[in-house]
Amino acid sequence: MSLSRRIVLPATVALAVAAAVLPAGGVHAAGVPVRVAPVGVDPGTVTDFGVQQSALTVFETHYGTGADDRRVAYGVQMGSPGVLSVTDPVTRELLDTAYLHESSGAWGVTQASDGTVYAGTYPNAHVYSYDPRTRVTTDLGAPVAGQGLLYGLRPGTDGRIYGGTYPDGHVFSYSPTEGFHDYGAMYPGEQYVVDTAVDAARNVLWAAIGSHGHLIRLDLTTGEKRDIWPEALRGDASYPYDINLVGGKIFVKRSQQQALVLDPDSGAVLADGFTMNSRGTSTLAPDGRSVYFTSGNELWRYDLPTDTYGPAPDGAGAPVVGGGAGIGFGFVAGRLYATIGNYSGQALWYDPATGASERYRLPFPPQALDINNITAGPDGRVYTNLYINGNMAVLDPATGVATNVGRIGQTDGFGWHDGLMYQGVYPYGGVLQYDPARPYQLGTNPRELFRMQPDGQNRPIAFASAGSKLFIGSTPDYGLWGGALTVYDIATGIRTTHRDIIPDQAVIALAVIGDRLWAGSTIGGGGGTEPRATEAKVFTVDLATGEKIAEYTPVPGAFAISSVALGPDGMVWGLADGELFVLDPATGATVHRRDVPGNYTGAHDELVVNPADEHVYASLDGYLLRIDPLSRAVTVLRDSQTYRLTQDGQGNLWFRNGVKAPNGAVQYGSNLLRYVPETDGCRGSDLRPTVLTGAVDSRVRNRYGADGCTVNDLIRDEATWNSRAAFLVHVVQVTGQLVREKTITAAEMGAILVAAARSGVGG
Repeated sequence: MSLSRRIVLPATVALAVAAAVLPAGGVHAAGVPVRVAPVGVDPGTVTDFGVQQSALTVFETHYGTGADDRRVAYGVQMGSPGVLSVTDPVTRELLDTAYLHESSGAWGVTQASDGTVYAGTYPNAHVYSYDPRTRVTTDLGAPVAGQGLLYGLRPGTDGRIYGGTYPDGHVFSYSPTEGFHDYGAMYPGEQYVVDTAVDAARNVLWAAIGSHGHLIRLDLTTGEKRDIWPEALRGDASYPYDINLVGGKIFVKRSQQQALVLDPDSGAVLADGFTMNSRGTSTLAPDGRSVYFTSGNELWRYDLPTDTYGPAPDGAGAPVVGGGAGIGFGFVAGRLYATIGNYSGQALWYDPATGASERYRLPFPPQALDINNITAGPDGRVYTNLYINGNMAVLDPATGVATNVGRIGQTDGFGWHDGLMYQGVYPYGGVLQYDPARPYQLGTNPRELFRMQPDGQNRPIAFASAGSKLFIGSTPDYGLWGGALTVYDIATGIRTTHRDIIPDQAVIALAVIGDRLWAGSTIGGGGGTEPRATEAKVFTVDLATGEKIAEYTPVPGAFAISSVALGPDGMVWGLADGELFVLDPATGATVHRRDVPGNYTGAHDELVVNPADEHVYASLDGYLLRIDPLSRAVTVLRDSQTYRLTQDGQGNLWFRNGVKAPNGAVQYGSNLLRYVPETDGCRGSDLRPTVLTGAVDSRVRNRYGADGCTVNDLIRDEATWNSRAAFLVHVVQVTGQLVREKTITAAEMGAILVAAARSGVGG
């Protein structure tokens, strides 16, 4: 059936159709759609600004022997890939750098009785061997399938080593003749074996278990397991973290740095009441009675025969200042040598006989490190923070130059308010305030506002602000359930923390929308836990009181609501487990759901709304997606290497790269990239769902044309027209072009013309 037989046009519309052949000059100038020049540079392209920082993160050192029995320190470092560095602690030379390919670093390193050095890596959880004589590094593979991290490597006899795993909490061994052996999970329901200690003579191993406090004594011959952790401490959030067997006693540093010395068989407490911040202790000193560790900023000594302890004295009897936490200890020619701290290569030697000491640096080689988080500031610059290392850099997009600002700690969340940056720092749940306009000075700029660890929180992830209020969403500490929403009044300094605002769930997404705070939760608890709740929620909060108003379930059974945002259509948009949803803010009803490419990857998943083209952009699982706010059609812009999405004031999108490992972990993400959205012909588009002319609804679905203008944008019914005929000619010209472009059909053109004729626009 032809268009003319289906729709009978009024006379005015017929005249307009005839007038469509007239030159454009017949239309009032006000009827010409406003075209906006492109914003930014290189629309539709990605610019790689390269590595933002090379820095040093040393996890642990093992003092052992190298070629020709030279005394050396083996340090495992974070990098792309991970690194095993060999240094001489006496001459302070870098002797070798071995790359642990396919890894991002290693938490454990040791030397076996046959001289082979072993590193246990993440996120691939492989064991690597290094031969000090040949300098050959070999990937030996995974000791236990399905793990992400290896911890606590310790030597046994006959070239054998032992270690622990996460997330299944196994103990394993490796020997060159027998390969790997899995001793199984150490404690039901626990995920971490964070350290081990070995008595090779008795063939017994001890496993430190996080996150609820267990210390398992494993008879390696019979397989018998027994928990010797003191009964009073079981279930405590401060669990065994670093353990060492020295002189027949177990030294334990707990996760919150309290220290104990235990009988290795009964678990009886031999000493306590002191703190330890080092990665465990030294081996037995040459005097046969001393064990060394760091406590706070000082070097401490423990006397084995008397079970007494205190600061190691210098020549004048004053405490020796170590300069930080020890991450490895060894003895060379009667002197104690220690690597101090993770981030600057500090080291210390101490002579127990004279009290002499010296602080110096070892030449560990800096590496390109993964970006942990990104934020675009109101000053037009882009700030990045390094994973684990915690250094912050700032990029000037105009010059492409990135400058190191200083170390603030691993920032899992950024927020902005009145030009000031707010930083959520793991692992102590710190919230810091930083003024980019002033010089960096840790302690004063940034300055710590408060810590959330006393409230059971360790990762402040989500930030939003309204008025003088700063809202912070956080996840609980290891072994705990129940995140929090914290309200901090910047003007008064008053803080209120609403713990467990959604029972047994954490708060990982925030957005101020209208007169409420909208939030998204996750059923995930702290590290080492299994979820207690069954599905994530969206909830709303009163901006004045911080009290919860209502909660909704947009995606039943979802693990996490990882992002919420005000959509260009006035609706609340969100992501849940790789699914897009849209809520009506007036009712909380879910009005749209659809799967999008990519799977849930945690708090990294993000939605932003571009003010330039009104489209919604999403990053998840490496994808960069562009979502049409009218049709909600999804366009894949990138199908990999897109993580930690953020947006600057011009609408440009910033993110880091990264390679997804077989176990789902993302690594090698040290580069910062920018995507400039495509040119939009009409900024501030009319997003009403149907095409209206004046007040008359054509019932034709509104949509975008090829140039980023919607049909409602192109029909200029708000302009001043000389006559109705002039307006109708304009409508015919616009809709005719849209038909030729196949944006609308001929039937839809007719319906729009009928509505235009009835609208009264133009008199």
